[in-house]
Formats: sequence, C-alpha cells, structure tokens
Amino acid sequence: MESFYQRLLAAAMLFVTLGRATATPSRGDSIQLWACSIDPDEQRWTIGTAGYPNNRIVLRANASYVCDISEFSNSSDTKLQIWQPNAVKRAYNQQFEYNADTKQITSLMNGFCVTAVRDDMGAVVVMDKCTKGIANPLQQWEYDNSSGQIFSLAVKDKSLCLDAGSISTANCSVAPYSTYPYCNPALSIPDRINDLLPRLTLAEKTAFLSAKGHTNGGVPRLGVAPFTYGESLHGVNCKCGEAAQGSTGCATSFPHALGLSATFNRTLWALVGQTISTEGRALHNQGMIGLAMWAPDINLFRDPRWGRGQEVPGEDPYLTAEYVAHYSRALQEGDDPRYLKLISSCKHFSAYDLENWYNFNRHNFSAQVSDQDLAEYYWVPFRSCVERAHAKSIMCSYNAVNGVPSCANGLFQNEIVRNEWGFDGFFVSDCGAISNINGNHNYTNSSEESCKAAIEGGTDTNCGMTYAKSLEKTVTDGLLSVEQVEVSVRRVMEYMFRTGVMDPTDDQPYTKLNKEHVDTPEHRQIALEAAHQMIVLLKNEKNLLPLSVAKVKSVALIGPQANETQGLLSNYHGTNTLVDSHSILAGLTNLVGSSVKINYLQALTSTDSADTGHFDDAVSAAKSSDVAIVCVGLSETDEKEGHDRYNLTLPGAQGELVEKIFKAQPNTIVVLINGGPLAIEYIKDNIPAIVEAFYPGELGGDAVADVLFGKVNPSGRLPITVYPADYIKRSYFDMSLRDNGGCTYLHYSGDALWQFGDGLSYTTFTYEWESGSLGERTPSIASSAAARFEDTPLQYTVVVKNTGDMAGGDSVLGFLKSVHQSDAPIRELFDFGRVVLQPGESATVHLTVGPQELSLTDHRGVQSIRGGEVEYEVQVGSLHAKFYVHGPDVELFNLERITARYTERMRSQ
Repeated sequence: MESFYQRLLAAAMLFVTLGRATATPSRGDSIQLWACSIDPDEQRWTIGTAGYPNNRIVLRANASYVCDISEFSNSSDTKLQIWQPNAVKRAYNQQFEYNADTKQITSLMNGFCVTAVRDDMGAVVVMDKCTKGIANPLQQWEYDNSSGQIFSLAVKDKSLCLDAGSISTANCSVAPYSTYPYCNPALSIPDRINDLLPRLTLAEKTAFLSAKGHTNGGVPRLGVAPFTYGESLHGVNCKCGEAAQGSTGCATSFPHALGLSATFNRTLWALVGQTISTEGRALHNQGMIGLAMWAPDINLFRDPRWGRGQEVPGEDPYLTAEYVAHYSRALQEGDDPRYLKLISSCKHFSAYDLENWYNFNRHNFSAQVSDQDLAEYYWVPFRSCVERAHAKSIMCSYNAVNGVPSCANGLFQNEIVRNEWGFDGFFVSDCGAISNINGNHNYTNSSEESCKAAIEGGTDTNCGMTYAKSLEKTVTDGLLSVEQVEVSVRRVMEYMFRTGVMDPTDDQPYTKLNKEHVDTPEHRQIALEAAHQMIVLLKNEKNLLPLSVAKVKSVALIGPQANETQGLLSNYHGTNTLVDSHSILAGLTNLVGSSVKINYLQALTSTDSADTGHFDDAVSAAKSSDVAIVCVGLSETDEKEGHDRYNLTLPGAQGELVEKIFKAQPNTIVVLINGGPLAIEYIKDNIPAIVEAFYPGELGGDAVADVLFGKVNPSGRLPITVYPADYIKRSYFDMSLRDNGGCTYLHYSGDALWQFGDGLSYTTFTYEWESGSLGERTPSIASSAAARFEDTPLQYTVVVKNTGDMAGGDSVLGFLKSVHQSDAPIRELFDFGRVVLQPGESATVHLTVGPQELSLTDHRGVQSIRGGEVEYEVQVGSLHAKFYVHGPDVELFNLERITARYTERMRSQ
C-alpha cells in the first residue's frame, strides 16, 4: 500500500511542473523540508565558506543568502530563514556548528538545535532545545559536502533536505488547485472548508493546529501555504523590510502599551492600531511577518512587581477594556470588509501576571482567584476583546487558575468565552503552554493526555511542539476523536480564508501594500504625537518647567537613560534603526541647538550599575550648569518577560546619583524611563520637577525634549498606582484585590505616592457641570432603566475651560463610588474624554455611566445592578454629584450558575 510519505513525494514531483522549481528564494523565506533534488539550487549549502566567517551556512547558488535565526532570537520556537549575511563578524544568529558524531546542527548564539517540526515535506525548520541522550531524529542531519545537501535523518531513506525555496507558488492560483472548490472565492467559507477538510490526512489535520516556529507549515501538497503568526504589541515585531526612499524599511515602534494608555485617547489607540495593521500587511507581503498577531496584551497590572507591566494598558479594567476595543478592532478592520487586515489575538487568558518569583514561575503557578475577582476584574478586558473588539483569536496563558491549567480550562474557554460572550474565533496556546499541563502543573500524566485536555478545553492551536509531536497519536490511541480535532481545524481555517491568503490577489487592497507603506513620515508623526501625549508631569514645584531657551543657557544631562536609544523601545519591538539617533540627548541637542550648552555625563553605565566612580564629575557638571536633568529608571535588566522585580526602588546607585545631583543643583529635574512604577519617596519629597516618560518608542527622546522645553504641554495621566516601597510586604501570590490592604487604586487602603489618574499640565483647567445637566441634580434611576445602556440615562456633561496662558490637552476622568456597599471599590473609572484647548477656550465632555460600570459583583461571581435605594457618588476632578438607583436587582452575569451548568453537563457526559 502506498504510504502517506510516498504520496507526499509524488505531490512534490508534481510541483516541478507547476512552478515550484522556478520559485526564487528571497529574504525572509522560511527554511523547510522538501523532497531532495527537486530544486537543487535551493538545497545546496556550504558551511564555513571562504569570504564569510566560519560556521555560516551559505546558499551555494546565491552566496548573498545565509541561514539565519528569525526575529524571535532566543525563543525555542524560532524559525530559520534565509537572510543577507550580517556584516558583524560574530553575528551569532547566523553562526551554526555541525557535529558529525551527534548529527546535530547547533546555534552558537543559544546552543539550540536545528529542528524539523515534523518529518514530512513542507515542514518548517526551527530552533529548539537539543535533545540529550536519546537521539531525536527531527534534530539529526547528514551533511554531504560534495553535493551541499543537508539530509534529514527523520526520514530513513534520506529523501528530505533543508530547502530555501518559497512555496508561495503552491496556491490557489496554480492548477490543479485552482479547479478545486476550496479555491473558489465565490463559494462561502463554510463550503470551502467542507471541501478542503476531507482532503487532509489525520497527520495534516493535527499539523495544521501546530504553530511551532510561528507557522503551521500549511498543506503543501494541496497548495495551502503556511498560516503564519507574529507579534505587534506596539509595532510590528520583525526585521526590517525593503526601504523606500527616505525610509528605513523598519516597522514604526510606538510607545509601549502602558505609555499609550496614559494618553487616555481612544482615537489615538485606534490610529496606532490602524498604522500597525498597514505596516503588518506591507511587511507580510515581503515575507517578513505573519497575519495572526499575538497582540494586544490585556492582562491587568495588578501587582507593581510584574516584569511585563510595560506591555499592558495598566491596572484598571475599564481603561484596558476601552483600549482593546479600539486597538484590536483597528488591527483587524480595514477598507475591504471582505477580508481581515490582520488577526488580533488578545493575550493571556487568564489571571496571568507573574513571571518568576521565589519558588514559582509562570509555568507552574496556579493563581488562586475568587469568582468575584474573576468576574469584576480579571475578565473584564477579555470580555471587551470578544464583545466589542470582535477579536478573532485569544491566547491562553501558561499559569493555572484554581488548579486548572488555563489552556485546559473548558469552563473558562468554552462555556464562558464562547457560549456566554459569543467568541467565534480560535484559541492559541502561549508558546509551550500545552507541555506545561503535564510537565509543570502535573494536571495530566502524558503529552497525549495534555493534548486531549487542551482540545477538549477549547485550545485550538498550539504554539509549541506538543500538538506537533503528540496530537496525532492522541487520536490514534482513542483519547480524542477525529471529529474533535476537526472542530479546531475548522476554526483556524475559517480565519485563514478570511485573511484572503487563499484568494486571488488582484482585487485585494491589502496585498498591494508594500515598502511605501512602512516607516512613512505620517507614521513617524503618529509615533511622536503618541509619545507627546503619554508623558506624565508628576511634579512641577515653582513652575520649574517648562525650561526657557531665553533663561537657561546650560543644562547638565546626566544618567544611564540620558543617551539610551534601543532601551526606549522596551520589548516586543522589531528591528529599529531610527531610534539610534533619537535619544533624549539627541532630542535636546536638536531642539535647542547652540542656544543651550548641554553637559552630558552618563555617570552610570546601566540602570543596575552600582559603580559610583563617575559621580564627582556628574556633580561638577550639575554645579556648573543652570539646570540638571537626571534620566533614570528601569530597563530589561530589571523588568522583562520571565523576570519580576523584588523591590520597587530604583535599581543600582541611581537613587544615590539623584540625591547627590540635587544637593549640588537645586534646579534638578528627574525624567523616568520605565514600565513598572517606582517607589521614589526621596525624589517625590525633594526634587522640584518629575517627568514620567514610560518607554516612549522610537521618537521618545524628541518627545521628552519637547516637553522639557515647552514645545509641547504634557497631558498624560497615570494608568497605574505608584506605591510606596513597603508595598512589597504584601505577598505577590495574593491575587485578591481586597484582602491584606488591597491592591490597585480600586481597593488599596494605603497612601500611594501618586494615584491612578494623576497628571499635571503647564496650564490650568477648570471644570463645571453644564447648566441644567445631570450633575446639578440628584436623580433616582430605576435599575431596569440603568441596565439599558442604549437609553443612556446617566450622562454627565462637564464644561472644561483652559484658564491658563498655554494651549494644552486634558483628559477628563469620571469616577464612580457606591457609597454604602461594603464590597464596592473605593472608586472606579466609568468613562473619560479628552480635549485640546487654547487659552480661554472651553469645550464640553460627555461622560456616561454604563451598566457594566454601574454594576457590582458579589462573592459568588454574580454581577448585577443593585436596586433598593442605592446611593452612588460621581467624581470628575473637584466636581461631585449623586444619584440613586431604585427597584429590584438586575442581573448581568452569573458565574455561579454558569459553573453549575457546566459541571452538570460534564458530569453527564
């Protein structure tokens, strides 16, 4: 009987006549397994060729391409691609070593092994941790120096080789695929899936659900190209593409999410999302990035020690829900309603906010969370992701919640997200999270049992190797049915079709996007405007700021962040060269020119440095200057994915540096570059001016300079609470919002250094209730009417006036408090609006209390608008108003009932 592999090989031969042999390798093409000798020029390599550093794997037919580790350089799921040789002599991402004894090819950068994700044609080749002891055929290769071929030993007859050719020609535009119903765009997507799915073997179906190497490898024999993934938290995360005139070809890097949220500007969030989607498509069309973006990160910044706080929009559920509603929708929607421009994947569901702290890490931590906190806090942004943003993907997290691994939690993913909220997309695991189910959480006993738990729990796609290695066996062993796997395949296929990758490109506007749509002047201006709007002025004693070129003739610019470039981007950014010329030092120099002398001293080589050897020079510079600007904060040394902070103070000797400079120069300004909040009690009490700049992106240095010298009036507001240093006495593992002193501005009972929503301006604003509006009355609203959001019975109108002498923006924040409900938050954000006003100008802002914001959640997870005669207080700046809600309770969500229903159904199966 003809084997599956033999059929694949026959299909490979068919590609010779269909154009596969004429495919020309191009930069960014994935390296894959392909039938040996089909395309000789794309399978002949030299290791350590003359003219290049030793250990490069160079394509013989075109030495301008070498084997290269893709943008996710240290991840164990990083794909291999072809790329131009890096000019740096020791470019470790292009350095490999072949061991003839073990038959492994290892990276000199991270020691990982070149690994095929599967043993069939078209399988993507990635980097993975080397298997020790027992040989792993997927990691074994035989290099024939004479022919230049690198054979995979996963196939006994050595008929598959490392191949650099694009398989993009294998698609619906090529016969015979073009004659098949699944390639007919006139048919409905369900009909096309109904035709394509039965053509797949079980191995192809299970492989379709693996996102190892940020791609599922596609189904080459059927002309189905790989469905690829990517990252775009604050810009497209990939290497630079082709450069248009005046462009770097690199994706625009905006301020990180925490900074973007500080703008409190929905329009800006959508504009940033639209810009990223345009660049994402343009770079995808160059083969640089996938279409399913793992963004945004909408976990809540519950604890200030979290190493990934810079990635999220802050600690408030309403603010984060608004952010995802505008950002995710903008990522997906474009000018052509037939197709998704990109796919947005909201991550990481759920209750994920711990990396590595003492005896626990994100892979083995089980968050103990009450039903009350889940329903009213942790899930709020994800509900907005589904119901308002209509995101088509959600990523489940590494951690467990109440003992159940997130990616195996059918109650959460199937019953609540799909059935209650109406999610119609697909779930993807965080990378390696399926292996955690048995390997770290010990929830199952084998990889096959983990596959069963994940598929039944609603996780359709696995970023990692567990599905690739074990899902097929899970079915053949009888743990899962083929039909169960097909449910997930259908979900992923639907959105593959909806991106248009299986349709003719002639009339698709997104396929026309190219290098002219990346790093444009307009995109740079948006990045600069975003950085302007997110900067928060925390303190400005005696109006030290803004500085005046007419009065200030010399500035001492000091600190490890003063000339930082790449650090302004933080993490999850693509290659970016523009930022290299836009540090704070460069921004100030370009702004003031020769009018102000800038005395720059780094003083500390890094944020965590304790070397005070250059402090005396810094002090001398401060004494001899009119003003000292000290730039301090955090970096990826201090906070990042996989690394939490153990305290909230400035690392290294930065605090000591600020103190010494201030004693030498009373006109000292501190600029903070950071994600997580910093406990800077001394600075708050003594330094006259403090500017929070977060991680401001590629033009962040310019933005800081513009604010310091008054070219721009700061208008950002804090999206987090800044706690005192002793906050760390509260256990990081305590996920409760209310217990042990509470956390976030919603329940924290201590004295914060700065509150959520704080932020100053160089001008002044006054607020008044609009005459005759709701703020001047004390109404009593029926609970049933309050629940009908479309009636908007609770809208407060504020008249904002700029009473100063400088134009400026102002974010008007509305807070709500339930006065006599013991389990209610201290106050909570219910709406916000932003205005930009000239001196003397006024504008109105409408703030609406919606049913979700009006509701309260009890310990059972029952969310309702409480009736009786409940008193509420509205606060907008210094304005206060009251209203009452009467009538019966109106239930909005009942986690207790949903859980009972799900439990009973599982018991009956």
